[in-house]
Amino acid sequence: MDSLIAFDKHIARLVMISFLLPNRVQVLLLIGICLYWIIRDNFFRASHHFKPYGGALLLGSMYLLYVIALPFTDPENRSGVLFDLEQKASLFVVPFALLLLQPQTRKIIANEIIYFVYACFISCLLGNLFYLFEYGLQITGPEAHIQYRLYFSKITGMHPTYMGIYLCFATAILLFSPVQRQKLKGWKLGAVLFPLFLFLMALMPKTPVIALVVMLGYYGWIHRAQKRRFVPVLVVLLLSVSVACISIPFSSQRIGEFSEVMKAKPNDNPMDNSVQMRQVIWSVDLDVLKENWLTGVGPGDLDEALGEQYAKYARMLNVPLVAYDTHNEYLNQWLSFGLLGIGLMLLILIIQFTNAFRRRDHLYALLLLAVTITFFTENVWSHQKGVVFYSFFSSLFFFAGMKLQANPVEAVPQTTNREAELVEEVS
Repeated sequence: MDSLIAFDKHIARLVMISFLLPNRVQVLLLIGICLYWIIRDNFFRASHHFKPYGGALLLGSMYLLYVIALPFTDPENRSGVLFDLEQKASLFVVPFALLLLQPQTRKIIANEIIYFVYACFISCLLGNLFYLFEYGLQITGPEAHIQYRLYFSKITGMHPTYMGIYLCFATAILLFSPVQRQKLKGWKLGAVLFPLFLFLMALMPKTPVIALVVMLGYYGWIHRAQKRRFVPVLVVLLLSVSVACISIPFSSQRIGEFSEVMKAKPNDNPMDNSVQMRQVIWSVDLDVLKENWLTGVGPGDLDEALGEQYAKYARMLNVPLVAYDTHNEYLNQWLSFGLLGIGLMLLILIIQFTNAFRRRDHLYALLLLAVTITFFTENVWSHQKGVVFYSFFSSLFFFAGMKLQANPVEAVPQTTNREAELVEEVS
């Protein structure tokens, strides 16, 4: 049995790397590894202790709304709800899977989180090297940033926005992981952060960049009395922004889209500018919400309602428009389930933020910041790279801080105290 436990560290590293692997490979790996750990921890290392099933149910409660909505959806639209149930299954499954693990196993997983950073770095490096090999340094044309982002997605299998979330979280790991704080300080930390910042600036996903700035502001506030810890990080951020704007055309083109919006003419096609199209998406979402703010339209009927509104906008603007999803997770839940949906979603996030701040778990707080800021422009729970990432790491941190209680049938307080110590080390 001890020989099996000895491999946990290597298995945990594989879990961290899996987030950058193709979707099917990731699912098979995570399912296989979690089943192995659950069976081993509950049948071969059985240790009865308090398990906060209510916490797991809370984290997965949004998924139950889709389950409840299925029989109330028109038969012709049920395929959409069934797809949601498949796509978002990790929202419900992952919290319970991690809850069923022994605290020691969760601690081992948390201790190998640095391998998530390694995986992000290697994936971004390969994406950029392949792009340079394919197109060289002679990168011209106003559409170069689109070409770069599409090619990057093709090579890495990661949409730029989700890679942006990952890079933000990788930065948080380097800033607040207890192990890394001992290894990297001052300018050494800045030197390691520089390529991550540069990768992010090249992709220039708007809300993850905003999230990074907020995260670094949080870091600066925490260490406001220790300027030598924050100044190198700030200098490296400014340096990476300068290098990106001067030397990387994709960054300047993405930033330039904001100025193009100011010059836009009434008959311009908003699909030619991502910022302008975001304004149209926002307007469409709000128009549908005005008529359905109380009960929503249902997850199965949402695409149809949005499509009708896009058709109206296309006639009004006299330009062809492609119907998008809400591109906003908050509005997506509100339009799907009404006030119940947005209320439950906000409750889950508030409870998690409260736990993170109460325990002074800065890494947990920054994870939530990165995700909740990106919720404003992306349906993060509608894509595997987003929903699995959110459900896994939020559940891992949520349960890592639980204060375990002894089972009444056990009279081994020493074991419970040791488990509490292990949990405390993780947080």
